[in-house]
Amino acid sequence: MLSTIKTYWGRILVVLTLFGLVLAWHLFPATSYKTVVALERAHAGLYQAEVEVAGARVVYLEGGQGDVVLLLHGFGANKDHWTRVARFLTPQYRVIAPDLPGFGDSDLSQGADYSIPAQVERVRAFVEALGLGAVHLGGSSMGGNIAAIYAARFPDRVRSLWLLAPLGVADAQPSDVDRLLNAGERSPLIIERQRQFDRLLEYVFEDRPWIPGPMREQLSGEAAARYHHYHWIHDQIRTQGPEGTGPATPLQPAMSGLSIPTLIVWGQEDRVLDVSGAALLASVLPQANLQIMPGVGHLPMIERPEEAADQYLSFLASISQPEPADPL
Repeated sequence: MLSTIKTYWGRILVVLTLFGLVLAWHLFPATSYKTVVALERAHAGLYQAEVEVAGARVVYLEGGQGDVVLLLHGFGANKDHWTRVARFLTPQYRVIAPDLPGFGDSDLSQGADYSIPAQVERVRAFVEALGLGAVHLGGSSMGGNIAAIYAARFPDRVRSLWLLAPLGVADAQPSDVDRLLNAGERSPLIIERQRQFDRLLEYVFEDRPWIPGPMREQLSGEAAARYHHYHWIHDQIRTQGPEGTGPATPLQPAMSGLSIPTLIVWGQEDRVLDVSGAALLASVLPQANLQIMPGVGHLPMIERPEEAADQYLSFLASISQPEPADPL
């Protein structure tokens, strides 16, 4: 009889504990979000650190050992856009993913210069502050533009480039987002209210990953709180005129003939930056490797992290192999 009572109350205790955890999950979204992020980082072998660069605090993720892979996130994003793909990279490489100034947990100054050239200079200072030397450099969207211009300015400091749907390809076909902007509408990537978050996700992903409710609340709240700040940055990195939307810092003129090995990755269903930009960019790079991912949107490293990592690791392995000698 006593054993039955203990079992009964044991079950009640388990149910109450689970109920309490679920309740806390929903009542404290910020804490829940931090918990999930911490678990994902730990799974990827990443830890958070920070460094002062030119008087500004830059927060970054780091993990793994070996040659350095430096990854730059896109507009409105942060360092954790790389966490899922980093899990497959840290066993072989030292992965570093900063919050670019103006984004994430790094210092943010209202009205500051967040143009591509200004961010390139900040990346240079960040690399020097950590003593990284030459790196394998990757970037998504806006981060891809920054990475590419950095490589064009400092080719001796970049061992390879990984560009995932980079902003800045001139003369590409208008994307769905471009057509909205050309019609005078607001960018769906900049939200003023939390309820607009679902629309943002529709434009960014083709196969939307599941995002728990508390995480959605936290992410949408942070994005809405930076509405005016993101508009300020958006106007610095993209131009809009009579002929439509275009990149403020076009890539082809800067990168033409650049001999750095480059992997260009683009989602076939990208609604933010049209996939036609992939071939245009590859055409000016003598060592370009182009990968189009069917059924993928604007963020391959989040939507298909393992596939994106496999492509990248194969690319890095191929450029580390010596060229075969010509037969005598």
